[in-house]
Amino acid sequence: MPPKRKRSRENDAHDNAARNKRFAYLKPQVRQVSERTIKSKWTTLPEPVQDKIRDLFRALERPVIVRQQNERKRIEAQAAVQAVVRNLGKRLPRMPFPPVSKESVFEYEAALNEHVSLESSLATMTDSVDLLKAEIEREEALLAKETKQLQEMEKNANRVEAERKRQMKNEHPALRQLDDIPKNQGPGAHFTILEAKDSQSAFDELENDPEISGLLKQLNGHLKSMQNNVAPLTGLKDAITRSEAVLSLFSAPEAP
Repeated sequence: MPPKRKRSRENDAHDNAARNKRFAYLKPQVRQVSERTIKSKWTTLPEPVQDKIRDLFRALERPVIVRQQNERKRIEAQAAVQAVVRNLGKRLPRMPFPPVSKESVFEYEAALNEHVSLESSLATMTDSVDLLKAEIEREEALLAKETKQLQEMEKNANRVEAERKRQMKNEHPALRQLDDIPKNQGPGAHFTILEAKDSQSAFDELENDPEISGLLKQLNGHLKSMQNNVAPLTGLKDAITRSEAVLSLFSAPEAP
């Protein structure tokens, strides 16, 4: 029996050679079976099976004998093989063998069908992965587009907010006070007309503001200009009325 180190090297060499092959192969596997398991679960072979094994042993004698060209060596080889066969034949009825199970039986057709089924499943899963990758790329592109749109909207909102703040800085204080008035007033709010003294006091307060005072002066000037333009037309309405009355007298039909 070769040493364990040498056997390990041989197994490694066999594994490396098997990995380099481009076809399916059966890898040998060593299992440690306890003596208790052998005595309790393993059994001897039935007689028909033992007869087939003995026939197999006898069939092995012919290649060994034919291989030898020398008659003396042929006789020696035949004697050695027959001795081994007789020894194995005597031990065969007492040899324990593991019970037949699904794992111990290798069916090539079943393995081939399973291989085809696995390849089909692999192709389906590969196609699914490709579809998922394409969908992910599409969603990422859509997300990038929406992110860009969101950034543009944020820029526009910031620009509008900056413009609003700039306009609020230039807004008149009176308009700011109007903005401070609460907008959520109930339906019970009433509009009241100020009396003359109240309106006069309100105008007096507005005249204290230099900007509003300037606006009031401009408005007063426009009103006076409009009055001056309308003054020549003051008696025009009465003249038109008299003219219409005279024309109605002349246009009345004479009696027969």
